[in-house]
This record gives sequence, structure tokens and C-alpha cells, in this order.
Amino acid sequence: MGAFYRINKEIDGRWRLTDGDGNPFYSLGVNCFNYGLGVPMERKLMDKYGGPGWYGRWADAKLSEVWELGFNTLAAWHDASFSRRALPKTIEIRCSAKSKMVNNGWGGYGFPDVFDPSFADSAHEAMVEAYCNRSSDLADDPTLIGVYTDNELHWWGTSGQWGMNDPGKGKNETNLVEDYIRLPADASGKKAWVSFLRERYGTIERLNEDWAAEYEDFEDLLWIKEYRTVEAVYERDKLEFLGRIAETYFRTTTEILRTYDANHLILGCRLVGTSTPEIVLEAMGRYVDVMSVNFYSFDIPEEYLNRAYGIAGKPMMITEFSFGAGRSAGFDLITNGAQLTHVRDQKRRGECYRDFVTQAARLPYMIGTHWFSLYDFWDRQGLIGNYGLYDKEDRLWTEFADAVRGTHEELRGITVKS
Repeated sequence: MGAFYRINKEIDGRWRLTDGDGNPFYSLGVNCFNYGLGVPMERKLMDKYGGPGWYGRWADAKLSEVWELGFNTLAAWHDASFSRRALPKTIEIRCSAKSKMVNNGWGGYGFPDVFDPSFADSAHEAMVEAYCNRSSDLADDPTLIGVYTDNELHWWGTSGQWGMNDPGKGKNETNLVEDYIRLPADASGKKAWVSFLRERYGTIERLNEDWAAEYEDFEDLLWIKEYRTVEAVYERDKLEFLGRIAETYFRTTTEILRTYDANHLILGCRLVGTSTPEIVLEAMGRYVDVMSVNFYSFDIPEEYLNRAYGIAGKPMMITEFSFGAGRSAGFDLITNGAQLTHVRDQKRRGECYRDFVTQAARLPYMIGTHWFSLYDFWDRQGLIGNYGLYDKEDRLWTEFADAVRGTHEELRGITVKS
């Protein structure tokens, strides 16, 4: 068994990711290393790559071409066949997928009720699938950099604001707690909230005094979804409970992950934008090895990232970002993150890539950036846009790709690329 990827902070304050041999490795990844772009591709790729055995030839060609651009990591959601290759990689193990939820969100599920037994059960089931039901021994794979425990959970809640610029203090801090409060009385999360209040106040009289309320028993609070209370006190209570939610999430996922995998970096839940409340970052910093953040913006929000780093104290990877053209690339419709990073043509895509990646690499706590994605997406009922290095005809966007290659060459003067 070989050694594994590790992180360390050097004397100059720069964080480094190192491979199993101790060599510095700045991770430049591509998400979705597959051809699942929303329209059938098999027949087209079979014709292009020569009939029987086409998949292997397609995979070899894509790896060769993408690595020639200077990428060096298979990022999240690559085909299972690539996981057997001796290449640096990250994976997402979706811990929350089968948990009971407190709200709805994208990706087919919302935010989990972390106090319900189904949450830990879901995480265990996901780990068994990843570590026990695959042909490769993932836990001992020296090419695996680390593991994400979920993707873009809505820490800001149903009524909060997410975005790529700092939404400001007070916008997102306790909205997720409101989702827990709106749960039915028999839900584990609602019971956890009331138990928290009982623990915090001791007696209903004490709560009534601070809330300026007239409740008769803590059990009353199980059935109520809008409370009579003093707003400033209520916000303080909700914020502390949000910390308990975060602590439970990260402790549970870390303990369960370590049951199956003692070797690889814990990359945490992939955060999205600048929307994660600070108390969540505090809890996350106690458990993860690396903070993973997804951005769809033209500029790195350095002020927010500096503050987040100061709170969590862990190095970061930007694990999803993209820029895409619209009509010039054949798209009359653009969905999801690319709507926020819409540019006029492939030249602008290249310029934006260079500016974004270079700015990120200069941050002393940044250890990598992962592009989204290998191909454009064309599902008009789902994801659509010029996200890819390649179009739906399997053609490289050459003007953009040339700029990507040049950017990666320039990074040698900023940091170390393996």
C-alpha cells in the first residue's frame, strides 16, 4: 500500500497539497469526466472511435487531450471506469441522499434532518456502496486525493439567499433553523429543537421571561411553527441551534467516513458561493481537512474567502466553476450557474478562466481549482449550457482550450503544479 495525499502549511504560510511521494501537487481538475450531457452520445462516439471497443479508445483520447491542456485531476462525478486508473482523483459520496429532509433543494434532495436516524443510515449506505460494492479497493487507493460528503447543501435554508457575492450579515444565518421549526411535531429535527430550548432555559418560565411569551409547557413548542418571542433573543437561540446542526452534520459524516476510510483527506460538503453562515464554518473547521467551495462568478470573492479561512483555518479547493457562451455556442437557453457567468464568445471564456484561476492560485490557502465540466450540457428539462471543454459533437472548443493551456503554464510561476 502506497502513501496518500496530505496537506501541510509551510513556513511562509502557504498551504501545500502533496502526493504520496511528498511532491507538491496543485490540483487542476475537470468535473463530470463522462459524456452524460443530456443527449444520446453512444452511437456518435462509436462511429468516431471505431465500433467495438470504442469506449476505451474514447476514454484514452479524452484523458490524453485533457491532460495535454495541463489538467491533472479527475474531479467529482467521473465515470466509474476512470476510478480504476492510476490518476489523481476526488469523489463525492452523497451522505444525505436517502435521509429524511427538512426542505427541498436541487440535486434531487434538500437539507437532511441530521437528528433523524435516517441521516446516519443514509451515510452508511452511501459508504458501503462506495467502499464495499466496487471492484477497486477505494480505501487503499493512493491516487484518491479525498472525499466530498455531499454537494451544495442549502445551509442558508429555504428563505435564505445564495449567491456569488457576500450577501451580508443577517441574510442567511438562521433561515435553515426555520425549516427545522416548520417540521411536524413528531420529526426528529423538531424534537431536537425543543430539547435544545429545554436544555438552554431549564424551565418554561425562564423561556417565557426571555421570549416575553406565555407558553405552558415545552411540549407546546413542538406543535407551533411561528412563535411569540423577542426577535433578538430568538435569533440568538436559532443561531446556537444552527451550530448544533452543523456540529451534528460534520461529526456524523466524519465519524462514519473514517469507519470505512482511514487514509484519505476529508474534503467536506461542497459549499456553494458565499452563502454558508459563519457558525457552520466554525463547525466544519473542526472536522474536515479541506474546505470545498463552488463558485459561479467572474471574480474570486477574496474578502469572504479570507474571512472563511480565518474561521475554519483549513486550506481550500474551488471544486466547481465555469464560464459559458450563449448564442455564439449554439445555446438559446442557459440554466444553473452558467447564467451568472455568461460571456459572449470562446475568447472571453479563456480570458475569464485565466483571471479566475490565476487569482485563486495566488491565495496562500488555495490548493486547487476544478472546472465544470468535460462536455457541454443539452438537457432542456435539466442542465443546459456551454459548460464544456467539448461540444456535443465531441469537438474541443479550441480557442478556449488554448487559453486554458496557457493559463496552466503560467501557474508554474505562482505555485507548483504536478
